[in-house]
Amino acid sequence: MIRTVWLIPVALTGLVEACVTEDATRGAAPIAGSAAGTGSAGRAANGGSGAATAGGGAGSPSNAGSGGNAGLSGAENTAGSSASAGSAGRESTAGAAGAADVGLSPERVPGENFDLTHWALQLPVASGNSVEQIKDLSSYTSVYFFSGPDGAMTFWCPVTGATTPNTHYPRTELRELPVGGDWDITGHHRLTAQLKMLQNPPSKGTVIGQIHGNATGGTSEVLKLEWMSDNQLVASVEANDDPAKQLNHTLGTYKLGELLSYTAELQDSMLTVSVTNDAGTQSYTTPYTAGSWQSDKYYFKLGAYVQLDSGTDQQGGRVAFYAVAVEHTP
Repeated sequence: MIRTVWLIPVALTGLVEACVTEDATRGAAPIAGSAAGTGSAGRAANGGSGAATAGGGAGSPSNAGSGGNAGLSGAENTAGSSASAGSAGRESTAGAAGAADVGLSPERVPGENFDLTHWALQLPVASGNSVEQIKDLSSYTSVYFFSGPDGAMTFWCPVTGATTPNTHYPRTELRELPVGGDWDITGHHRLTAQLKMLQNPPSKGTVIGQIHGNATGGTSEVLKLEWMSDNQLVASVEANDDPAKQLNHTLGTYKLGELLSYTAELQDSMLTVSVTNDAGTQSYTTPYTAGSWQSDKYYFKLGAYVQLDSGTDQQGGRVAFYAVAVEHTP
């Protein structure tokens, strides 16, 4: 039996399969993305509960939007909300729907388009010896977190942003707050997301999804899914019998502005990471069965966690999410 499921939002067509709710009468519905518009900036008004306006050095609201990125550094990897002609063709082939079909509106803040009840947002804004965190996302929007012109939940993180104590790199990232607390590595846990990568730093990359633990040692990072500056998508995992050893597996090369989906799934201590576009699915599986992994508790993260800490305040990671589903089964 499914313990908890968060669907944000659910649609009827698209690339990837959504998780089902505890109501057995509901079937698994695919998640659809939306064909993005161009030329206009996303919602980037500073406001809502605890809106961040200081620290981190964000770009202007017009640059933070999902629209065109005029004026950014020529070295920057950027894409407007509309994909190239080739990418647009792939979206059409995959059955990507318009924004209205997935219920996303640019007139609503992300917490009105998506169910963010069980998530907290970490921002690239200094607060004490750490960063600002927003737990009530029902009305929050800022230059770092806003609805794009197609309603996509858009994350912007400049490379100049503030960081948490345990990392050198800034983030605008959602952290799962599961009912009943963080979960064991056993059981069945799945995160599925559909997105477009709109902008990447000029070097290194941006982590767009994680499975993270609470320990301060090697077992805290089960998975980092990173969009590299050369547009490869890399799953960084840790060796089952040697948590200090990082293993990298490439899951394909994609285009900025291309609609795709990923799934991070732990089932019976086996991790499978997959990336899907119209060309098919690429997957990687690795075990986490060693005893060292059993004592920690874990959670999902997603957003824009840039892996660079120098540059201008207009360089950074910008990611637009069209749908997210989380499932936990004991």
